[in-house]
Amino acid sequence: MLSDPGQSDAFRRSPHWNSPLLDFQLRVRQEGSGNSPPGVNGPAYRSNSFSGNERNRLLLAGESGFVDRSLVSGVDCREDARCFAVLDYDGDGWLDMALASVNAPRLRLFRNRMGESGRSGRAVRIRLTGGKESNRDAVGALVTVTTSRGSRVYRRSLGEGLSAQNAGAIRVTLAEGESLEQLRVRWPSGAESTLKPVPDGPLLKISE
Repeated sequence: MLSDPGQSDAFRRSPHWNSPLLDFQLRVRQEGSGNSPPGVNGPAYRSNSFSGNERNRLLLAGESGFVDRSLVSGVDCREDARCFAVLDYDGDGWLDMALASVNAPRLRLFRNRMGESGRSGRAVRIRLTGGKESNRDAVGALVTVTTSRGSRVYRRSLGEGLSAQNAGAIRVTLAEGESLEQLRVRWPSGAESTLKPVPDGPLLKISE
């Protein structure tokens, strides 16, 4: 918070920041030197990182395990990130990521450009609506997806980390040549619904 240039000088110079509990804070001088954040100038004040100045990490699942793609993805930024949410911001079928931080910049939007690399496949979104015996957003529902290559189970949830929430629809990715054969929904009420055959289209709406 102290490193946020949007905060007032009165806030940053408050004597409460001199508490012994904050002795781990680093002294930072922002006077336009080469060590200052771009575009930030001002008096010396303390800068605090609740994350130990650790940078963000992005791991991608591969056939043989997870691969670190933090640097090339751009998420390896220095501000104290608190939460993220995934959504298809530009509607191209690939999930983008919004990252919220404690200090400036408070919000970053990372656009997924995997579609520009010639990757094949498609994504299907499943939007659930609960009935009288379940909550309307169908939170807690289990969706078993059967494709030509096997089965997967998805859970409808709300929270994703600290004060974050992903887009509401369940997103199912299909490889090139993989077909969607059956959907089975176990609603929070305990009732079950089965959809077979599965209609074509990027968005499927299922009501209890």
